Amino acid sequence: MKKICLLLLAVLLPLMACNRPASPPASFRDLDGQAVGVLLSLTQQQQLERHINDARYLPFEDLMSMCLALEKDQIRGFVCRRPGSEHLLQENPGFHILPGPVLLDTAAVAFRQQDKELQASFNAFLRQIRADGTLEAMQNNWFAPEGGKTPYHHRHGPGTALRVGIEVGQSFFTYVSENEEVGFEPELILRFGEYLGRPIQFVEMTGSGMVPSLRSGRVDALVSNINPSRARQKDLCFSDPYDVSELCIIVRQEAERQGFFTRLGNSLRDNILKERRYMMILEGLWTTLLITLSSVLLGSLLGILLCLFRLSPRRWKRRFAEQYCSIVEGIPILVLLLIMFYVVFAFTPLAGWIVAIITFSLHFAAGACECFYTGVENVTPDQREAGLALGFTKARMLRYIVVPQAMKTILPLLKGRCITLLENTSIVGFIAIKDLTKMVDIVRSQTYDAVIPLGILALVYFLLTRLLGLLLDKLGDLYLARYE
Repeated sequence: MKKICLLLLAVLLPLMACNRPASPPASFRDLDGQAVGVLLSLTQQQQLERHINDARYLPFEDLMSMCLALEKDQIRGFVCRRPGSEHLLQENPGFHILPGPVLLDTAAVAFRQQDKELQASFNAFLRQIRADGTLEAMQNNWFAPEGGKTPYHHRHGPGTALRVGIEVGQSFFTYVSENEEVGFEPELILRFGEYLGRPIQFVEMTGSGMVPSLRSGRVDALVSNINPSRARQKDLCFSDPYDVSELCIIVRQEAERQGFFTRLGNSLRDNILKERRYMMILEGLWTTLLITLSSVLLGSLLGILLCLFRLSPRRWKRRFAEQYCSIVEGIPILVLLLIMFYVVFAFTPLAGWIVAIITFSLHFAAGACECFYTGVENVTPDQREAGLALGFTKARMLRYIVVPQAMKTILPLLKGRCITLLENTSIVGFIAIKDLTKMVDIVRSQTYDAVIPLGILALVYFLLTRLLGLLLDKLGDLYLARYE
């Protein structure tokens, strides 16, 4: 443990001590020919092209990624909405807003083309809260400097839940506090749910997975600062804009230096203790362990069945097992997961974590089959024939002669497959599952800090793989000891 702590400090020390001075741009013209970060939105880039010449626009999925890129001087500035930017500037000393012309961007709720009735209902609701002053009060609560940032407590209706896809980490538009989605957009949708008399179910996802989820019917609407551009209106149905915000460009200047241990202590407090973020990490850890252990168990059982098929005298069984292993192992696990979620189970009510367990079980089964088959083939045919000659049935011959010897080969191979499966579960955030990696990413999006969250993530995965390896070694030793 002492070596692990020293190694972690050795990694964090140079990263956190890095604070190079930078000469910030003084106007939009100073960004000519420079790298500028934008969210995945062509509308922002098109507006900037009118005021900046020959800039290199780099697309990012979230504000936190752009903050890190600016901190590392990979970009000279990035675009964000002015409402709520005070929080971003407060969390990042040295960042400030670049003076320049006024740029505007709109945001609307996206629906499927066939959901015109739901779109009309939202537009009617929007007109109502504009007329009675509710929308203005919400904007003051979340975006005004003196606003209280008070979360809205929803009164759930008795109807069918309205599933809404959101992306956290967009300042006070949508973020997570005490493991609950809060902000201007969640409050807007919660109030819309009360207007409809329906409960709201938020589905957190990444930007790249939002439109496929809406098209496949996994969510009924999307709300995440989506600009209703002409290109998007060809495939989606948009509400009236619920927000028209001024865009600003954030740049970086020399920040006041703090001591390493001071910044380390503040970072640990903000990333772990503040708003009980450690509970989010523990919840993600539980999800990761659930998917891993369930997939290992189910995949091992299916792998045994596939191995028996490969050992069968019937040609069709052998061919099926061989082709299954070849196809499944030939597809990257992330691609397989996306296919299962967005295609195979797209129109089913299965939760994402169930789809993940099914996918990882099927993938693990192919690897387990290879492990079992390799172990069995290492037992010479003479020993099998001798067992049958002594009167053993085929089942007893496998149990008492083949399997004990094969396990010496199987266990090391299977151990490697289990550890690889545990590491591969870090991709399930692509289908909006709140696993360990996804929860740490949510924490990063709130603190705009990468060193501590990613350091914790790496340390937890390292400890998990070591513990899993030791556990499998112990179980293997106990099993083999029975036959020695």
